[in-house]
Order: sequence, then structure tokens, then C-alpha cells
Amino acid sequence: MAGGSAARGRRSEKAGGEPAARRSVQSITRALEIIEALAATGRPIGITELAERVDLPLPTIHRILHTLIGPGYVFQTPRRHYALGARLISLSRYAGGTLGVTLRPYLSGVVEASGESASIAVLDQDFARYISHVPAEYPNRVTTEVGSLVSLHATGVGKAILASMPAAEARAIIQRSGLRPFTPNTVTDADRLLAELDTVRANGYALDREEHERGILCVAVPIPGPLRLAASVAGSPTRMTDQILSDVVLPALRSAVAEIAPVIDLAVSGQ
Repeated sequence: MAGGSAARGRRSEKAGGEPAARRSVQSITRALEIIEALAATGRPIGITELAERVDLPLPTIHRILHTLIGPGYVFQTPRRHYALGARLISLSRYAGGTLGVTLRPYLSGVVEASGESASIAVLDQDFARYISHVPAEYPNRVTTEVGSLVSLHATGVGKAILASMPAAEARAIIQRSGLRPFTPNTVTDADRLLAELDTVRANGYALDREEHERGILCVAVPIPGPLRLAASVAGSPTRMTDQILSDVVLPALRSAVAEIAPVIDLAVSGQ
């Protein structure tokens, strides 16, 4: 009898533990849904709007938000709106750095084929952040610091990323971030930039013709998948002529992107 009672106790404990585990997983899933919803808005929002985006009860959202506020993953504004916290910045850099190391061999192939420096950038708030870079071997080559942020409107990777999103989303980012002139070639008119993004979508690549920095031409291709990423090749305009771009650089870049896209899918899915 005692053994039977103990066995029944163990079965009850096991049966009771499974719902608790499921509840824990469900809470994590809901917290991630809230973080992703806050990231998608790009601005602080109230709890009512957040509830519409994640389709969860207000008490549940309120409880999860205050759990996330403690360690700094979310912060509350004086107007009781919510936005992503600074704690996520360091985490995104770690994640981007790890992914960037994984993607370096693909960039090395682009550099070998094109003779120019190659990079990959990811959308980070209203900017593009470089997560991987392989420099060319010749003197005075273009070098990019991994982790650095650049404006979307004035760079090849930025325009490729903007073109990969719906036009309304791209317009909203442009309106928020503004169109700072970096060189005389920088596009500072929103309508002209949006028209250029239509061309990028049609052609499948974006160009930065000394728009962010004098003496540097960049061509970029968006990387399809769950993340907003773009791969680019940058070099001197005298070396990267239109013929070199079409015959050498773009084929190498597109071939690398075709190999990179499945790697990104696996990295995001965790498989």
C-alpha cells in the first residue's frame, strides 16, 4: 500500500509538472511576441495598441511587461508607453557578431571573385549595422568596422534593406530618420528616394555612388529571409566600372546571397 501511495504520488507530481512546464514555455513565447511587436512599431506604444498587435489579454501583457522592465529589456515612458530597452542592444551585438563570423567564408568567396571588399549588414532600429566584413587585399581598399551603424538612405546596404520591406514601412523609416546629406551625391528628397527603391526592387540590387563617402562606390543585394539583411561589395569607382559591376561583382554577390539565405533560415529557426 505504501509503495502504491508513493507511486501514485510520483505520478501526480509528474502529471502536475507537465502543465507547469507548458505554462513556462507559453510565458516565454508570449514575452517574445511582445518584444517582437515593440520592435516592429519602431516607437513607444500604449498597452492597448500592444494588445491589438499580440492578441493577448491586458492583464497578461501588463504582467509580462513589468517582468521585462526589471532587467531592462523594456522601458516605460512618462506617458506610460512602452518601448524596447537598452539591454537588448548588447544582446543584438552578440548575436550579430556570432552570425557574422558564420557568414565570413561566404564573403571571402565574394572578395576572391571580385577583388573588392565585401560586407553584410542587418537592420537595427532605423539604421543598418555591419555584422560581417572581409577586406580586399590591395592597398587603399575599403574597410568597414564590424558593429558600426550607417544611415539607410545613403548606403547600398541601407537602400537594399529598405527595398526589401513594404513601401509604407520604408516611408515611415525615412520620415523618422530624415535624409542627412553626407556628400553632394546623397539623395535628400524622400520622393526621389522612394522612386529609387522601386528601381532597386525591379533590378534586385542597390547602388551607393559616393553618396555616403566620397571615393567609394557600393553595390548591395538584399538577403531574403526572416531578417532584414543585405550583402555588399565596395571599392573605388575607377575600379568598379559598370561593366565590372554587371559581369563580375553582381554575379559573385548574387551567388553568395543564394548560399547565405538558407544559413540565415537555419540560424533563426534554431535547427
